[in-house]
Order: sequence, then C-alpha cells, then structure tokens
Amino acid sequence: MLSRRRRAFHLRRVMLAAGLWMKLRKRRRCAPTSRQDSENPLLTATKKGSDETMDVEDVMDGAPSDDNFEPPQPRGPVRSRKPPTRKPGEEGDTLPSGPKPRKIQLLRSVFEGRPPVVLFSYTQACCAEQRPLDRAVPADEDGPRMFYSHTDAIHQYNAVINILRHGGLYRVRAETNRWTVLWSLHPTPEQLQRFSPVQRANHFPGSYHLGRKDLIWRNLAKMQQRFGKEYQITPQGYILPKAFLAWDAARLRQSDALWIWKPCSQSCGRGITVLSSDVPEEQLRDLAKKRGIIQRYIPNPLLIGGRKFDMRIYVVVLSYDPLKVFINDEGLVRFATELYSDAVETLQSRMMHLTNYSVNKQNPAFVQNLDGQGEEEKEDAGVDEAGQPKASKWSLKELRIHFARESLDFDALWEAMKDLVIKTLISVEEPLKADWCKTLGIEDGGWSARGPGGAHRGSCFEIYGFDILVDRSLKPWLLEVNICPSLSSGSPLDKRIKTKLVADVLTLVGVHPPAALWKLSPESVHWPASGNVSPSDDNEAAAGCLISEDEMRKRALKLVLGTLFLVQDQLYLAGQSPQEAVSLFDEVAWELVVEAHDQEMRSGGLEMAFPCPNGSRYVQYWGEESYCNLVLRKWQEAGGDAIFRSKKLPPWVPRQVCFSKT
Repeated sequence: MLSRRRRAFHLRRVMLAAGLWMKLRKRRRCAPTSRQDSENPLLTATKKGSDETMDVEDVMDGAPSDDNFEPPQPRGPVRSRKPPTRKPGEEGDTLPSGPKPRKIQLLRSVFEGRPPVVLFSYTQACCAEQRPLDRAVPADEDGPRMFYSHTDAIHQYNAVINILRHGGLYRVRAETNRWTVLWSLHPTPEQLQRFSPVQRANHFPGSYHLGRKDLIWRNLAKMQQRFGKEYQITPQGYILPKAFLAWDAARLRQSDALWIWKPCSQSCGRGITVLSSDVPEEQLRDLAKKRGIIQRYIPNPLLIGGRKFDMRIYVVVLSYDPLKVFINDEGLVRFATELYSDAVETLQSRMMHLTNYSVNKQNPAFVQNLDGQGEEEKEDAGVDEAGQPKASKWSLKELRIHFARESLDFDALWEAMKDLVIKTLISVEEPLKADWCKTLGIEDGGWSARGPGGAHRGSCFEIYGFDILVDRSLKPWLLEVNICPSLSSGSPLDKRIKTKLVADVLTLVGVHPPAALWKLSPESVHWPASGNVSPSDDNEAAAGCLISEDEMRKRALKLVLGTLFLVQDQLYLAGQSPQEAVSLFDEVAWELVVEAHDQEMRSGGLEMAFPCPNGSRYVQYWGEESYCNLVLRKWQEAGGDAIFRSKKLPPWVPRQVCFSKT
C-alpha cells in the first residue's frame, strides 16, 4: 500500500512539473519581445577583437528581432514552413499576429545555366544609394528558411545583423551547423571539418599573421630581404625584445630619427608611444624587456589643414589560391584633432600623432561627419576659410575632391595603394596556407586540402582594415592591418559606408540558396539556356576546388610548356601569348574563369584589385605560381571579360547573357 502511494505521489509531482513547464513555455511564446537595444547585452557589450568601441549612436535599423521566431528544430539543413492553406477572413479564422516572415531575394548569374545567389540589398536606414536590382528575383515564399550564426566570440555590430536579417536569414546557434553564414572568430578545426561546401565563414584560419603587428612585419621583412626597395611598403621595424640590440644600434646611428613603439596585438591606439632617438636609460631598460614592435616614425606625413591623417581602406579577400582581392571604393579618412608638429616636446600628444578614432573622439574639438544630412550644410567635406577640415572624418570620395582641388593625383595614389595591398597579401600566403592544412589536419595538402564535410579553399572570406599613411611625396605606407575592423555606426558617414560594405561583401561571397528556393520561384532565376549547358549543382564548390595539388602542377606545366612551344614557333614578344594560353584551357580552367567573372559582376561598390591585367609583375613574389593564379592571370592578359563576347568559346563554356554589373 505504501509503495503504491509513493508511486502515485511521484506521478503527481511529474505531472505538476510538466504542467508548469507548459505554462512557462506558453507565456514565453506569447510574451512581448520588443525590448530596448540598450537592455540587450549583446548590443552593448564591447567584444575583444574590434578596433573601435561601440558608440551610443550605433542603434538598430528597425529590423525585426530574431527572438520573435521560434528556434528551428534540428531536422537537417533547412525546413519548409508553409503558411496555412485557409484564406484569412473566413468565418472562425483570424489573421496571424507578429512580424511578417522575412523575404529572400535572389540574384541571377550573368551566365546561363548557373544557379543564383542570395542578394543582400542595402537597408533604407543607411541612406546608401541602392545597387541596380535588374537581375534580382524574389525567392519562393513557401520555400525553406535560410540561417546564419553570429557567435558571442566577436562584437555584434548592427551593420552585420541588420544586413543578414534584411537579406531574409534567421539566426541559429553555431553548434546546430544549419547556418549558411558563420560570423565569428577564426573557425576551429572541429568547425571547419564539419563545413559543407555551401557554408561560409568570415575568417581564414591563421589570419593573425596579418593582424599581429610583429608577425606582419616578420613576413614583410622576409620579402624586403629578397626584393629590396620593391617591398619597402612599411617603415623599418624591430621586434622587441629579441631585436633590441639591432634597434639600439640603429637609434644611435640615426640620432635625429623618431620612433613609434606598438604592442603586438592591441588595437584602438592602446599602448602606442612615440619616441625620439634620445631615450632615457630607464625607458631603454623597460623597452629591452617589453614585447612589441618599434618602427621608424614617418616624419613627413601629408597634412590637410596642418593636421595629420591616415586612411582606413577596406579590403575583401575571397580566397588565397587563386588570390581574389577586392577593395571597397569608399573608406574612411581619419584626422588627428591637434595641429601636427614633429618637435620632440610634442611627442606625448596622442591626439596630434595618432589618428585613431578611439583616441581623437575624446577631444572636444572632434567633429562628426553628418554625411550631408546636416540642416545647415549639405556637404561636410572640404575645409573652412581657415583651411581646417570641417569634419574629423572624411570619406575617400571627399578626399578625392580635395586632391582635385589641390591638383594632386589621387588616381596614382589609388593604384599605389592597390599595389601595397596585393604585396602585403602575397607575403602572408605561405603561413596562411600552412594554417589551413593544420586546421584541417592534412599535411602538405596546400590550398587543395578539403575537409571531411566539404570545406574547400573558397569556404572562408575576410574583411581587412588596412591603415595607410601618405607622405608628402604621395607614397603610401602600411601602418597595420586589422582583421576585425570596426563596423560600428557612430555617425551617418560610418553607417552608410559600413552597412553598404557588409551587404556588398555578402553578395560577392555568393551565399547559395537551397534548390527548393529558386526552382519553385514565381520567376525563373535562369536565363534561357542553350542545349549544351547543364545547370551547376548548387551544393558543390567550384570545380577548381576539387583538384589535387599534383594535378594542379601538371595542368600549370601543360599551360606553361604549351605557351612556350607557341612562342618558339611564332616568336611572340615577351616569351608568352595569353591568347594561345587561353586556347589551352580545359573545363576546370574555364570554371575558374567563369566563377571569377561572375563574382566581379555582382561586386557592387567593391573593385577587383587582383587578378588584374598587369598581374605578371607579381609572379616573381610567389615561390611558384599556382595553377589557379596562372589561369586567371592568362585570362586577364588575354582581355578579361571581353573574351566572353567572343563567339569562338568552347562548347562547355556557359554563354554570358547579361553584361550589366550589380
């Protein structure tokens, strides 16, 4: 009898607990979710890895919160959510409450027979001029959802979150592995080995070789030793404390030189010190123990209104083999808030010698750039009657206008900065390749190494913030590279440039939707295909990613030898003929070319810096030019996109049917 009562009592407790849990679940579903952004710890916390702190002005653009939607159940990569079949307005029927489901827009390829990608258009709140949408088509509303994951390991910027939501994606946890886009720190070996071919992450493994000031100097110094003045793109440096004696000797030889000491892995101007060659003994003893890098301070910076400035150039890398580099047409010009002087007694003035936004925004003289939204003036650019900049930040467009006014050649400077960016990325390609293989657990696989789930050389992309200073001879100097550049919207100018940048990058990367989204669309996302073209598999990477390193070398040798043979017979100048090399391309080579051109045609405000028509000048900087880089170089030298207007292409090359860039 007693045991029966105990069992009954236990059963009652279980039922009560279950009933209470159901009530709490219902309340949680029905509870209002409109919370102030200031109460959301994910929006107010400052994460390690960003180079600027979040501003009060960095507010949400009104995009619906992900809390309004039930978390997806783990039933595979996507799950269809069809609306009820009953028509609203019938007797006993009520209209659904809550936010509307997010709509996905697709961007058609410029080639026939190739699947579309997700189009990330600009939000209205960022006030950027919308990109052309003539190739955009709506996805099937009854199709499956698409997901992204933004982890807490990195600062949550509204420019990123708003664009992902505006693009129609829903947020899930990273461990579900149901996302298509992962926005976090560097992917771990466990994550990368689970990647499917269509998943994308916003960091390459090992990109700290660019972000750490000591490592990037070490890579550039190796190239300087090999190529001399051609690689003098950053000031001479010494990694302390190991190279303290070498720097001390240089300091004594150059008694009138100025120096700048930086911590290896800090940002926002933290810990930076400007020194003269006459350093007190006590400070010398401290420098001999501290880990950091000390570099020559550029003594003759170009000034505007007597103020020092530098440029934040946004660089996007889609892959390192082949090297695909895009540079945003808009960047930030950041002014120091005190008039410049190279006098020794002014070296402690951080707001004179440092141009970091995090440093200068503390000065009451700092002026926000309203990006033409001010009531009194439509333009914040330019200088006032005293020759001082009207705002403490400019856009690159405003700097171009100033250069034209002062009869300075901005186009030549832009080409020099592109050259600087390409050389910097080539210098770190080898250590990044080693980290790629290490992360996948495959030795000597090169960039052809693939993960068990399908990760390939195009699975990652990255946005870099190149900080560049210009001297009075208009020579650009690399100061540092930020692998987690701030995307904070602290002013209307920042909001427009950074929101547009994120949207352009995500469209450029090519987020491939599941076939159910575009095969059932009300409008066909394919251009009329000819009979000799078969649609590509949207779940596979580019064909070039499937080839082994040995096969790549064989194909490269075939191209080189074939071209040299033609040179010997026909005596072409420069020893090579790009046109004849293109005639040797097979299906894999053409897939590389078609993919590269398709990406450029959806690059928005991003300019393709590499591959480029003069790419042969960079061949010497690689120990061995890879097959992929060779193919794209020959394509560019043979005319680039003009080749697709020819009627003599092989039958397996898809026909380009749209020539308007989006």
